[in-house]
Amino acid sequence: MASTYGNDLRLEEIGDGEQSGTWGATTNTNLELIAEALSFGTEAITTNADTHTTTIADGATDPGRSLYLKYTGTLDSTCTITIAPNSISKTWYIENGTSGSQSIIISQGSGANVTIPTGQTKVVYSDGAGSGAAMAEIGTLGVTNLNVSGDITVGDDLTVSGDIVVSGTVDGVDLQTLNNAVTANTAKTGITTSQANAITANTAKTGITTSQANAITANTAKTTNATHTGEVTGSGALTIANNVVDEANLKVSNSPTNGYFLSAQSGNTGGLTWAEAGGGGTELLATLTASNSTTLSFTGFDASAYSSYVFKVDLKPVSANVTLRARVSTDGGSSYLTSSTYYTDGATRAYMELSPGGGATAAQNLRSGDITLIGAGNTNNYTLLTSLVCKGGDDYTGMTSTNRNSLFTATTVVNGIQFYLASGPSSGGNFSSGTIHVYGFNK
Repeated sequence: MASTYGNDLRLEEIGDGEQSGTWGATTNTNLELIAEALSFGTEAITTNADTHTTTIADGATDPGRSLYLKYTGTLDSTCTITIAPNSISKTWYIENGTSGSQSIIISQGSGANVTIPTGQTKVVYSDGAGSGAAMAEIGTLGVTNLNVSGDITVGDDLTVSGDIVVSGTVDGVDLQTLNNAVTANTAKTGITTSQANAITANTAKTGITTSQANAITANTAKTTNATHTGEVTGSGALTIANNVVDEANLKVSNSPTNGYFLSAQSGNTGGLTWAEAGGGGTELLATLTASNSTTLSFTGFDASAYSSYVFKVDLKPVSANVTLRARVSTDGGSSYLTSSTYYTDGATRAYMELSPGGGATAAQNLRSGDITLIGAGNTNNYTLLTSLVCKGGDDYTGMTSTNRNSLFTATTVVNGIQFYLASGPSSGGNFSSGTIHVYGFNK
């Protein structure tokens, strides 16, 4: 009859009449494996493995047989460890000694399993029930005395039926020192009038010592609310003094500019926004700043809030003999329409012409003036761009101006506009410097 290994330590069980003259070696091996089952063993998990199997070897040394089993290796996710065969019923101290701050899950079959967080050790046992085998950890641990020299971490409720003796501090507070301070507080500072009255009314003085009761009885001061002075005054309901709330104490969504006023904007920080004062209820929406820029674009249209827009232009081109032009977008600025079927100012164009012809030199190409956009966001009418833009030198000498109207001939919602320079049909180079201030006329 051949040897079998169907026991919980996978020791070799010699068949009847087997190993005549050699059974002693097998017995010695079994004794060594029994000792191994009471020892410490380690087993490495393949780096970043999600699963791992520990199979206790038949009749041979194996770390999985050890009473204290430490798993090592580096993980980047939780790893499920199956201990086989699933017929073994055994107890282990299992330590998660892996790196990577990941848990390990100890399993045997399709039954319950045990999760061990990184750096922790648990006492677990298997039921050896075959394919449905389960792992469990010890539940309630009853001890007469428990002496812990390091930290204790409690993940759930802590119930204490007796006294707790603390020789150190609790969260940095010395309880005995705190008790002495309470006892010595005869003025009862830091409490309300109702609390002081409640203390006075407690003639039984339950829950306190005799010396504390005597201190309460002797305390006739019972300091209540402190009286505040300065900009905020009072001892009960507080009052803010006149003429003390200034600009620095307001919660406003943007920085102030001299001459601006506060505008209610419920969607902004603090519900207030500094805005430029002006007829028609205008509001500064953006400032486009040029610095050797090929184009300047704006996409902040809001048809629900503004009826029209004004672009105040003060730009300097790099090159001479250029004009200011614009194109609009109907996709939020992802692209700008360049077909001649979209624009007209008496003649069909691929753009909106906004300024007079270029000056002989770059210095004579200062572009300044107002451009008004009407109908953006309106699908029932065309969008009209009307401009009064001048050219001239930096000292504004030799100024010439032109008033132009250009129509976007589609009823699609306009939600972006882009300004650029041109020289005839060609590009006019970049904007050297300057700004375009964008204003919205409130509805």
